Amino acid sequence: DLHPDCVLTVQSWDIFRSYARRVQSLTYDEINDPYEISPGLILRALEANPGGILPNLRAVSWDLMINGSGLNHPLAFCPPSLERMSIYIADGPSSVESVPRLLYSLSTSLTNRLKFFEFGTGSLPTTNAAIATALNDFLRGQDGLVELKLPWYEIQDPSTVSEVCQASLQLRAFCAEVYHITKDRFREVLGALAMRSASLRCVRLIWTTSGSSEGPIRLRDMEPVLQLSAIEDIRLWLGCGLELEVRDIQQMGQAWKGLTSLVLLSKEPDIPLPRLVTFAQWLPRLQQLAAHFDCSAHIPSADEVPSRFRSLQRLTLLDAEIAYWRLPHMAELLVVICGPNVEIRTTEYSEGNLNSLTFLHDQELWKLGYEDLELRARMDAFYRVYAR
Repeated sequence: DLHPDCVLTVQSWDIFRSYARRVQSLTYDEINDPYEISPGLILRALEANPGGILPNLRAVSWDLMINGSGLNHPLAFCPPSLERMSIYIADGPSSVESVPRLLYSLSTSLTNRLKFFEFGTGSLPTTNAAIATALNDFLRGQDGLVELKLPWYEIQDPSTVSEVCQASLQLRAFCAEVYHITKDRFREVLGALAMRSASLRCVRLIWTTSGSSEGPIRLRDMEPVLQLSAIEDIRLWLGCGLELEVRDIQQMGQAWKGLTSLVLLSKEPDIPLPRLVTFAQWLPRLQQLAAHFDCSAHIPSADEVPSRFRSLQRLTLLDAEIAYWRLPHMAELLVVICGPNVEIRTTEYSEGNLNSLTFLHDQELWKLGYEDLELRARMDAFYRVYAR
């Protein structure tokens, strides 16, 4: 019973300890849950259990209000066994100084302990640089970190990325949003990630540009990303257009030998549809691919497809508009290049249906859009012809 007014007897504490030793995961939602854990109850629990309230806890997830009573609760649940922590702090009318205080306190309690850390807050770093400073200090003290996810948090300074990459030698996954920075600063972010090129397997970035004058981005502007030689999963949500030449995709294939999942979300200009053939040629091991392809461009014929994807399971055509009269040609291309069993999805105005949490999530992104039944029927018909 977590009600603030509950009274626990000695017998109740004995039962609690017996149960507490078995608890390995804790989730607390102060934002949506009508019940709260009172600070007084936590103090009483700590007095009765000096070795820790949940001594074998391995994972915690906190959804907190910045002006709520639970903001300091995470400090009471940091046993030596803790490996995974997720914290989201919703904004409110109170001062945000309490958020840096929490992060500094956690830095002391959790030095070099976490393997997974997820953090988000409704407070913008632009209005509270103290949060960014405290977060950098916390990350500096986590040399065992394997996964870092920062949904609902906007990085404005590449130093945050540098801190975690310098401290965490075994970092395998980095997922975050970099906010309102130039191409050069975005290149710095990618350069910092390249420091962990031997360990990183997953990089998912949302980049918001500093202004409309940036123009489209090219692979040479993001050259450090090619140093991620062990990468398996890349998602880039770019705040501008992306210009990809055949040579660029060739370089990707030569650099990312083990890549199995690729998402390229960008503004206009879209990637010419014939580049899909180039992706199949140079990244044949892809299992998932999503990108803005210009489906009004030339559709390559079967004779123009030198090789096909070997393992592709999902292809998402972001914001695709396929004219009805082009469906037979598109269906034939997809059968030849992808095979019959690939899940083909199209979306409309993907940016309007996306938020950072969906983009950074493992599976939610692949549920966007719909399967065009007419296109699928034509693909099945073509496959029956080719299979004879």
